[in-house]
Amino acid sequence: MAVCEIWDVRGRLDHPIDYAENPEKTANPKYTEADLQAMVDVMEYATNKDKTEQRYFVTGVNCDPTTARDEMMIAKAQWNDESEIVCYHGFQSFKHGEVTPEQAHEVGVKLAKKMWGDRFQVIVATHLNTDCLHNHFVVNSVSFTDGRHYHDNKANLRLLRQRSDELCREYALSVIEHPSGKKKPYALYQAEKNGMPTRDNVTRQAVDEAVSKSFTLKDFDRIMAEMGYRVSFDPNRKYWTVIGKNWKRPKRLYKLGEEYTNERIMERISENSYAVKFSRFAEPQSTVRVFRVKGSLKGAKKIGGLRGLYLHYCYKLGILPKNKKPNYARLHYLLKDDLMKMEAITQETRLLCRNRIDTVEQLLSYKGSLETEKADLLQKRKELYSKSRKTGGEEKEAIRSQLSDLSKRLSVIRKEVRLCEGIEARNAALKEKLSTIRADEEQQRKELMTNEHRRRSGRANRPNELGGI
Repeated sequence: MAVCEIWDVRGRLDHPIDYAENPEKTANPKYTEADLQAMVDVMEYATNKDKTEQRYFVTGVNCDPTTARDEMMIAKAQWNDESEIVCYHGFQSFKHGEVTPEQAHEVGVKLAKKMWGDRFQVIVATHLNTDCLHNHFVVNSVSFTDGRHYHDNKANLRLLRQRSDELCREYALSVIEHPSGKKKPYALYQAEKNGMPTRDNVTRQAVDEAVSKSFTLKDFDRIMAEMGYRVSFDPNRKYWTVIGKNWKRPKRLYKLGEEYTNERIMERISENSYAVKFSRFAEPQSTVRVFRVKGSLKGAKKIGGLRGLYLHYCYKLGILPKNKKPNYARLHYLLKDDLMKMEAITQETRLLCRNRIDTVEQLLSYKGSLETEKADLLQKRKELYSKSRKTGGEEKEAIRSQLSDLSKRLSVIRKEVRLCEGIEARNAALKEKLSTIRADEEQQRKELMTNEHRRRSGRANRPNELGGI
């Protein structure tokens, strides 16, 4: 079973990295340094010696792997190519344990020749560093024979998968005969791969908690509602659905996995015993430790402004404290919307705390200083590039070292500027969300107090069952 995918690679003008090759060999007015680096980045990733066993499983189709980038740039210059797409990056992944590295690479090279061999330059690299062996393809966006572009459209993707399947059958490898379902968005795939909370796994967490505490479907429905979900058990529909607040459309529960089908949820609920509900367990006695500290907190200054806002939001989101495992299913529905943005919010919080930024004015001032430094470094780097073309030997190596240091600092500055822009755009929304959350929590507290008062009042008016004794 081989899975294939391909996507375009564009020059990243917002945060270029200085490329490590000689600028004299790659100078092309049609392309910026960032465009060239985008191609270098993807080639370095595809041919990484840590993944390909000293590049033993790296092959060039219509080019030499050691000079592939230069050859591709020559083809672009020959046909005066001005497209912002510098190359295409594809992969072909095999089922675990089904192929040897030699077979995987052989299939990959044959696929590259069948798909692009008559017109395009391609690098094929087989990665051995994961359980599933997989090939990477780096394809020049321009044909060296006629100057025409490769188009990453549905027809070509179907053709790529069809030819991959043909080769898999030829090598007696398994093939997905009837693929179904839509492709998972890359951001969602990466989040799940890295263990980050997503809408699906938070919903699974909510369903699991509700099932574990339920004895009937009515219990299940009530507990899910407490966590902000509405479940539909419509008998006229084949599948049960769940929808959370702020969702645009419901989701069928069975799509969460085999444990979430109608039948399996009923089985899991029926496995719960009523006896557990009424049994009492002796709670473990926890040892209370008392710490005495000197001094007073009266003079302690409370953190406010942007720092306080972000720290409080991180606390509500479950990022802080670090050693506490959050229950994402119990989060307010407005907080759940930001679970996929946890990494960005964390980075923005660190920037604010690291630089003690509490006001928008301080933020703008810090951002302005970064942009001034960036402009100075870009001018200095331009001068060094010009100087490097006129020198050689040890002096040229020293200039390259300086260029490398400048590029690293520019990368940090660009990242900090993006974080500042993110804070500018996000801080008003965070304030509004926290205000809504506080209002909802206050309303829930009042309802709990009212219900508790009614419960106690009902007990007081109940007739004495012992006849006044």
